[in-house]
Amino acid sequence: MDPRQSTNLIPLEGRLIDAIEAIEQNKNRCVVVQSHNTVVGVLSEGDIMRALLHGADIHSPIEDWISHDFKFLSDVNYFDSLKLMIRYGITMIPIIDSNFHLQEVITISDVLRHLHPSEDSE
Repeated sequence: MDPRQSTNLIPLEGRLIDAIEAIEQNKNRCVVVQSHNTVVGVLSEGDIMRALLHGADIHSPIEDWISHDFKFLSDVNYFDSLKLMIRYGITMIPIIDSNFHLQEVITISDVLRHLHPSEDSE
């Protein structure tokens, strides 16, 4: 995995504030949650807001707020990523191998760069 993608990851032992800081850095509105190098879910800005509305504070563990039912692909495919993003209103697609190890993350920015011709190429 590209080392630049590290801001897209947070350990299962993390706190809400850790996720907020990662999202602030990655600008993707979401982070991938791992436990022992295995993806266990994602945590979005919406999940964090829901946690706060239910009385959690920013130092609460993320474990109870993770979305375990998340969308992912096993190979990089920008067309399939776009379909998932549109259908489910999400901004990030984890690319996960058969052992649920994160390989890469495709963001909405990645999709737009690959599927929309650059004005520079004219």
